[in-house]
Amino acid sequence: MYRSRILIIDDDPLVRDVLSDIFSQSGSYQPEIACDGHEGLKKIRESDFDMVFTDLTMPGINGIDFMKTAFKINPTLAVVVITGHSSIENATNAMREGAKDFITKPFSVSTVTSTADRLIGERRLLKKTDIGDPRNSLIGRLNSELFKRLQEVRVLQSISTELDSLYRNEEIFQKVVDMVSRLLMVKEVSFGIIESGTFKARAAVGVRMQDIPIAGSLFEYIVSTGKHYLSTFGEISPHTGEPLTTQFFAMPFTINNKVYGIINLANKVDGTAFTDDEISLALTFAKRAAQRIENNALYEVFYNNLINTLKSLVNSIEARDSYTKQHSERVTAYALRIAEAMDLPAEDRDALGFGGYLHDIGKIGVRDTILLKTERLTPQERNEINLHPVIGENIVKPLRFFPKVREIILHHHEHFNGSGYPNGLAGTTIPVTARILAVADAYDAMTSSRPYRQARVHEHAAAELMRNANTQFDGEIVRAFLH
Repeated sequence: MYRSRILIIDDDPLVRDVLSDIFSQSGSYQPEIACDGHEGLKKIRESDFDMVFTDLTMPGINGIDFMKTAFKINPTLAVVVITGHSSIENATNAMREGAKDFITKPFSVSTVTSTADRLIGERRLLKKTDIGDPRNSLIGRLNSELFKRLQEVRVLQSISTELDSLYRNEEIFQKVVDMVSRLLMVKEVSFGIIESGTFKARAAVGVRMQDIPIAGSLFEYIVSTGKHYLSTFGEISPHTGEPLTTQFFAMPFTINNKVYGIINLANKVDGTAFTDDEISLALTFAKRAAQRIENNALYEVFYNNLINTLKSLVNSIEARDSYTKQHSERVTAYALRIAEAMDLPAEDRDALGFGGYLHDIGKIGVRDTILLKTERLTPQERNEINLHPVIGENIVKPLRFFPKVREIILHHHEHFNGSGYPNGLAGTTIPVTARILAVADAYDAMTSSRPYRQARVHEHAAAELMRNANTQFDGEIVRAFLH
């Protein structure tokens, strides 16, 4: 039985060996390896291969440049690129240069073998096509068109994956501009929302960010009809106010049958006009991105309603104890200042902004006789109040999209030396957000009046934090807070 010859090119010996083993064990393939693009090109010149699996990022010659040269040697070569980053840029660049498919690290055996089986099958089918027979020629063209559509579907799938990971519309605006500039290979892109009769720019590539009146511009047609607009040479460019020397393509972002925004494309890299296929692909992309923005708006409404509900629950807890009134609000403010001083990412700051308010939500399960007790707690009573992080985490557990908030609630009483509760975590195994909240919580507890004592002055609280740095508290966070 004929075994298809596959060339594996990767500078990582582990990846080469894994792929080689996968193909060797399948019994249908004969793998050969190359350590870099230069060695791969040498082997292609010397032998015929049915397929090549190549890394994109390699020393000497990268995967894209390798493909350009390889296709000059063998135009029918089937190339699959391997990348460690599942991004639209890598996918579109590789496919524009002729790659048949791409797989991302880490990959599964089934992904590798199914990709190879499919492409080898397509290759055999095309070899059977006799271009001298008009019917077979038609089949060949249809197969080529089908494969082109499959490539577009895969690119759009990759786009959807990236968009679905974004929850801030400002991030989406910039991502949309970056994606479409690569997708259609254009030098100038702008995106703006329609507000008060004005195109208000939110992101741009290759052009100046500016707000543009709708009236009297080609935007007026898009807003009134909800349709895209393809300009002709000589029309006035909304970007510059000068006559156009290249095509200008503008398309609406429609939400609830209303034009929410407009994205503009101009000045293709290769200087050609926009094809029907490119326009269709761009409109599909715009529709998908508009859906993501609409979903974010719905999510924001739901999120705000949920936050208000949970804050009301926290307020009801604090209303039980006049000494702790507004405690959660102060702790949140302290925690956010610490996060700012430590330059934590936005995701952690958002978690602290919400988790700070909710960190004591589990106290709803603690009896008033314990929560408001002025005398020293018994060991049994202490054990009961120590359960409030677990109770709180269970309350928010159904909200699966708040994992970092749950960490704060569950672990804000862990100690840096491992002596805290509920899980006895130590050091950096305690999430940094929980370590921050522990410092903020302790400071506010010391500087607030409690049923069993009066508030301490700042100097006393600061000295206590320093005395317990690197035992109860993370020393770095204590220093950041006091600074």
